[in-house]
Amino acid sequence: MSLHRQLVLLITGLLLVLLAGICLLSVHNSRDYLQQQMHVHAQDTATSLGLSASKPLAEGDLALVQTMVDAIFDRGDFQDITIRNRAGEVVIRRNANTPPHRAPGWFVSWLHISPEPGISEMSYAWRVEGTVRIQSDRNRAIQILWDGTRQTFTLFLAVGVVSWIVVLLIVRAILRPLRTLEAQAEAICNKDFTGQQPLPKTRELKRVVQAINRMTRQLKILFDEQVAQIEQVRNQAYVDSVTGLGNGRFFNAQLQSRLESPEEPFSGVLVRLQVNGLGEYNEHYGHESGNLLLRRIAQIWRDQLQEVEGHCVARVAGARFAALLPHLSQDVAQQKLKRAMESIQLLDAINQGGASVQVFAGMASCRLGNDPQLLEAQASAALERAQSQRSGHLEIYDESAHGDALAPNLPGITNWAAFLRDVIDHKRVVLHYQPVMSCVDQSLMHYEVLARVSVDGKLVTAGHFIPLVERFAMIADFDRMVIRLLIEHLKSQEQGTRVPLAINLSSHSIRTEGFDDWVLDAVELNPDIAPYLIFEVPELTVRTAHGKLRRLAAGLKEVGAKLTIDHFGTTNSSFGYLSGLPLYSIKVDNSYIRDIERNLDHQFFVQSLVRIAHSRQILLTAEMVEGVEQWNLLRRFQLDGAQGYFLGEPQAARAAA
Repeated sequence: MSLHRQLVLLITGLLLVLLAGICLLSVHNSRDYLQQQMHVHAQDTATSLGLSASKPLAEGDLALVQTMVDAIFDRGDFQDITIRNRAGEVVIRRNANTPPHRAPGWFVSWLHISPEPGISEMSYAWRVEGTVRIQSDRNRAIQILWDGTRQTFTLFLAVGVVSWIVVLLIVRAILRPLRTLEAQAEAICNKDFTGQQPLPKTRELKRVVQAINRMTRQLKILFDEQVAQIEQVRNQAYVDSVTGLGNGRFFNAQLQSRLESPEEPFSGVLVRLQVNGLGEYNEHYGHESGNLLLRRIAQIWRDQLQEVEGHCVARVAGARFAALLPHLSQDVAQQKLKRAMESIQLLDAINQGGASVQVFAGMASCRLGNDPQLLEAQASAALERAQSQRSGHLEIYDESAHGDALAPNLPGITNWAAFLRDVIDHKRVVLHYQPVMSCVDQSLMHYEVLARVSVDGKLVTAGHFIPLVERFAMIADFDRMVIRLLIEHLKSQEQGTRVPLAINLSSHSIRTEGFDDWVLDAVELNPDIAPYLIFEVPELTVRTAHGKLRRLAAGLKEVGAKLTIDHFGTTNSSFGYLSGLPLYSIKVDNSYIRDIERNLDHQFFVQSLVRIAHSRQILLTAEMVEGVEQWNLLRRFQLDGAQGYFLGEPQAARAAA
């Protein structure tokens, strides 16, 4: 039970005890006082009547005595007036037939009012002529006490309620720093090292908050140092120290993983950029000037190509750069590369006196399923031919044989835009489900949903048509359609038989205005389905739409759904954003998994991710596990889950169930 509730219950109990005690004491005091007053009143009346009626009684004038008794009885609250003669015989008696009181029986029994009667002797000429006995009206007293008790109870109840509300507000204000402190402790567990401000005014709480803030700062320093150390080692292995781009090892791993992915086959272009004459430039102007030139070329190379979704740029060796540009046709890629080459040519250092620095580039297009080694050979051959031309020349390998690299040559489809619009409008998509297995106990964690479309009776994977969906600006509609289908699929299942499903969202969709609001509304309208929905977004989204992604992650967590970062490690981004996003899991990119059993750098990277993710209470999973050696190694590294054709191929809904 919370401290707030305990204090409220304690204060409520004290108020009830206080109210009951005051009411009890007030009623008892009123009863004693009223009972005493009734006796005094009866005694005074008996004495007065005895004195005034003694002579008529002695003279036998009972009519006059009766008149006196009637006058007193009619104007007083008396139950009985009795006059007896010397022999003790009743000569005159008046008894009231008063209506019964309206007080409840329990109150009468508990109150027990019994006033003593007033008794007086009637004497005349020094002789006792008789006695008078007067009994006050008990019912009248009970009615007065009952009315007074109800008024007292009502008054104290009103005062008690007002006091309880005031005390409740005071307790809430006093304990507010404690609730903030609790939230801060929870945030620290999630590696969110935000201090509490402003400080509470209560001295004891203020000291506690100050101590927690100091601890928070220290933990943040330790966590940042750990992340910086891991990033430093990663940079040494995968980042070029001069330009800050990925190095040859990083680029080759990305190239291999993307070209060999069975679910997301690569299409686009591979570019090689060569800077000639750098050795002579270094001899004339020094290595520092040469490194500065490389950094400027790398900056242009990065800036001109960063708008390409999922791009990868690197300095692969010496004065050679490379770029992998997915989902681009040759024409679009050629325009971007020419602008980059022109910007490089405008650098002052390219043609300074005493040195002749020349820049050449070769480009090869990649159709779906191409051999990565063949693609690299084609790009290198194009670069070699380019170097026979003037500086700034871009050579395209076998241009006549390469059409649109994005559009797969499938029979039966002449208009991909119309075909894909029909697929979206009529939900002509087939969903397959690939299991994600736990590395701990090899149980099923969830399914990843993979989209297929049917072309001439054959199912085509998403990697063939999603680039076209993005090109024709239909990706947000496509993602909405898949989300609707999955919600309907989960709603059709009985409670207890549902399994969480992971849905891939495009970065384009996240950046689309209003898409995040639509997703949150769709999930909020189905609160019983929300815990079974996992939304996966590529790591690139963190850099291109961090604000929308953060809002989406917070909204999904609030309604019970989850968010996962997919293809983690492809952008060389800092791990710092993990402290600001409420994530369910991160999925290591397959470029680090494909040859992890032989690559020590990849092993170190994955082990470092395990420590960082688990310290943030984030699950870590791997993709494209294709062999028992990879599976056993990932289990030994204590990853939370993995998926791949070794663990289970994508299957239709019925087969997966």
